[in-house]
Amino acid sequence: MNKKITPLRLATLVTLPYVVVYCPTALAQMQSIAANSGASVSSAKAAAKSDKALTLTLVGVLVNGQEQGNIDALYESDSDARYDNQNNRYYLSVDDLAALTQVSFATVHRQDHDRADSSHKDAYKVSTPIGETQISADKIVSYRGKSYLSLSTLKKLGITADYSQPDLAIILNMGWRPSKDATSQTNGNTPKKIPIDYHPSRAGLLGLSFDSSLSASESRDDQNKASSTNRQMYADIGAYGYAFGGVWGINARGYDYDSGSEYGAGSEDKRPNRDSFGKTALDGFGYLPSEWDDWEIDNLYWAKSEKHLATRLGINRPNSLGQGAQTSGSEFTGAMLAYSNQDISRHLSYFDEDSRSLLQNTSQDYQHLRGTGAAGGVAELRISGRPVARVQIGLDGRYEFLNLDVSQLSLTDTVVEVAIYAYPLARQPLDIRPILLGKRRTNAATDELIIEAGIGRTGNLINSDARRAINNNDNSDTAAHLYTEYGVNNRLAVRGGVNTNIQNLPKDNDSISWHAGANYSLSPYSNADISYANTPTQDLWQAQLQYQRKKVWANYQYQARQYDKTVANTSLQNKGSIDRLSDRRHQLLLNYSPSDQTNISLNQYYDDLAIKKPNSDDYYAYTSVNHRFNESLNAGVNWNSRDDRYGYRLTWQDGYNLRAKDNATQMSGTRNTIGISGDNDSDTLSLRHQLDNWTSLGQSISRLHENNNVLYQGDISHRFDASHVLHNIGLGSTDSSVNAGYSLYDGQVGWLVDWQLSTRKGIDFSLGYKHRYVDAVPSSRYTDLINDGSFINERELPAWTQNNYVFAKLSFDLFKAPKQGLKFGNYPRQSAGNVVVDINHHADSPIDHDSMRFELDNQEVKASLLASQPTRSQYLISNIKAGDYTLTMDSENLPLEYSTGELQTPRIRVSNYAPTSVPLQLEKSYGVSGRLADAKDGVVVTVYQENKLVQRVTTGSYGYYQIFGLSPGTYTVQAKGYEAQKVDITNDFVMQVMLQPTPHSATQ
Repeated sequence: MNKKITPLRLATLVTLPYVVVYCPTALAQMQSIAANSGASVSSAKAAAKSDKALTLTLVGVLVNGQEQGNIDALYESDSDARYDNQNNRYYLSVDDLAALTQVSFATVHRQDHDRADSSHKDAYKVSTPIGETQISADKIVSYRGKSYLSLSTLKKLGITADYSQPDLAIILNMGWRPSKDATSQTNGNTPKKIPIDYHPSRAGLLGLSFDSSLSASESRDDQNKASSTNRQMYADIGAYGYAFGGVWGINARGYDYDSGSEYGAGSEDKRPNRDSFGKTALDGFGYLPSEWDDWEIDNLYWAKSEKHLATRLGINRPNSLGQGAQTSGSEFTGAMLAYSNQDISRHLSYFDEDSRSLLQNTSQDYQHLRGTGAAGGVAELRISGRPVARVQIGLDGRYEFLNLDVSQLSLTDTVVEVAIYAYPLARQPLDIRPILLGKRRTNAATDELIIEAGIGRTGNLINSDARRAINNNDNSDTAAHLYTEYGVNNRLAVRGGVNTNIQNLPKDNDSISWHAGANYSLSPYSNADISYANTPTQDLWQAQLQYQRKKVWANYQYQARQYDKTVANTSLQNKGSIDRLSDRRHQLLLNYSPSDQTNISLNQYYDDLAIKKPNSDDYYAYTSVNHRFNESLNAGVNWNSRDDRYGYRLTWQDGYNLRAKDNATQMSGTRNTIGISGDNDSDTLSLRHQLDNWTSLGQSISRLHENNNVLYQGDISHRFDASHVLHNIGLGSTDSSVNAGYSLYDGQVGWLVDWQLSTRKGIDFSLGYKHRYVDAVPSSRYTDLINDGSFINERELPAWTQNNYVFAKLSFDLFKAPKQGLKFGNYPRQSAGNVVVDINHHADSPIDHDSMRFELDNQEVKASLLASQPTRSQYLISNIKAGDYTLTMDSENLPLEYSTGELQTPRIRVSNYAPTSVPLQLEKSYGVSGRLADAKDGVVVTVYQENKLVQRVTTGSYGYYQIFGLSPGTYTVQAKGYEAQKVDITNDFVMQVMLQPTPHSATQ
């Protein structure tokens, strides 16, 4: 029967009276063989269909919701109740399936000893975009030389097939889009490699940074001692860019220090030299960096990365991924390599002038979610009910979500689920399954192997001072390390490494250190970590157990250390002949939040040390309580058993909400702030009043416990926008503040003034002066995570001994956008490549939209405007993964005279960091439109220029035609049987060109 393709809405059901009856002997023989081979009862039932009445029927077809015309389907008219399912009654031919779904069928012939047995039909090996499977012979029905499969059997191919009685159509749904042109899929030929038109730039600059500071001071202890002045200057200059497919960075630092005494106790002239301090400070502003005492290259490197491998040459620092391991971590000059069997790019540091390491020192817990579902269906990952990803289920019923970053999820209040759908367009899932996850402290994803290796010489060999220091040292200066980490599964990750160690003694300078560890997620709320490190001078065991729920967090750490007596920095008494010492440390951190307003923490420490510190307890604890009473009032207290130190604070803020004059925008802020704080050393009362959005006043009173002295401090601060003053130099929006303050302490009055300027383009400047100003009261502070028993002491500042103090700081960043000059601001952080599209156009038709749409391999991307000139515009496509692409320009934002012509589609190559410049030339083109006078459709209209065929179109309804893409010139528009028309195109479209029938054709 010949097929007739018509729209589905016009499809009619046609039944052809063809009936096929198979030989009962062959049927019995097939049933016997099936039984002997252990075939199921369902297989026997399938074979039994061969003696039923089969007819061909014309049905419509929809593939993934799209109409595909009509085909002949095989229909079984048996009314047996066993086959009430319509999908078991309708069959599609293998040929039609291959054409509709782009699934390929390969015949699997019968074994030679069975070829004489006609009951054994050929089976099929089926290849689909989601996998391969095999259709057994008992699932195949032969009719008139063709093989047919039932709709229910198609599920094994990943195709959900249903017969719709209301539509008289077979509906096919699958997880892939059949290509209209399947030549490349069926002929097995390798796609032709397209040559690259434009390559990335070879070398260039990405950004510059500058950071400098100057301070000058005049100090004296009292009137009978010498007054001294000193000046310190510091500068940090950095640059980074791209070269040879990678990225480079360099950083230089300069120092200068000057000090001296102006007059002393034995001097006859006791009067201070008032010009000396001012001269010292002013000389610093005019002192050229080339005259400074010392300059050094602090960083210099070049790095390159591919899919799996990354390299860095120059000044390096090993990573600190080995949690709890005693690695050297020392700087060296040499080479480093990093490898990942999945993707190394997500582990790389961000490269700029300050980059020191190849791999970033963060914890990324990427996990894979695997499961089974309906073959050919879809698995949808949901996080707290929100779909985040979909994957196709293979023919083997398996699915896999790769690289879910669990470290970004809060498992205490996040629900992770996987919904299974029968096919992509299904509205209701077949099943929703909860997924239990746990967090690992690791950088390796599941099934990922990370390796970092480095070798070189210790220290920064770029600097001459460092080279001289190394040459005068008899110790070994070889630096080498190897680190590896592997994600065994979603629960377990292991790590280990070897390295030369800075703890080596001179007699053991050839020794190496090694370490190993494992991290295991016990449950969604707990994690355990163990590690061991061995160095020439010590052995270190560490273990950690962490538990976290929504309100409770607990962390226990244990450390055991054995080390040589020779490395101890103190004399050992009563140790006799003991050569190795042993330390034990326990740490228990508890945190409880009964509500959003209250937080309670209790940290306990127990140290069993071989060398005990004088007047120190083995056990000590730190506890704190913080509570927010309401939006305005909050308080906190803390206590540390070591040295019996306490602290407290109470803060009240008077918040306000103001509505602007337009009654549309609302502003909020704090009008008044009152604070009370104190510790063992002092108590302080502070007040701040906000006069308006720009000006505030502050006052504080502090009392010292030791001598009952009182410190008074006050200040006024005014913020203002300096954009109108600095806009001429291109600094953009700025935020400035001027501050003035005073201090009164022990009868001494001091004061200060300063100006601070910051811009949104990365420029910061500050300038200030202090005269006998007291910055702070001597006090001690501590943190709540201390292993070595030491506290972080705040620097004591008896600043009233400084008669004068002036400081200045300036820092700014410059970045160079591709194909642009240097600009103030930070370079947009990205580790991928970018494309700069250079569009050349005509001055009378400019292109200056803020954004433009392009396509890279048919995937839409947006580009931002870099610059616009009368005949040239530049657009930047950022963060493009390295690879080869075909660039297509979307004509949506183009003027009509550009969009009607054929746009260029160059093949480009993108690499990390380096921009790829792509020039596009836009030429104006116009067109002709009109119709045939007799309104005939289907007539071929041709356009000639100088007797050369330019274009050919066919008229549509009512004889209308349109021809585009014609450059300015003279053309002839003609059609067979119609009079030709000459058309002159200058700078516009020519409309309403009527073609009249020739007199001869009109009389016919």
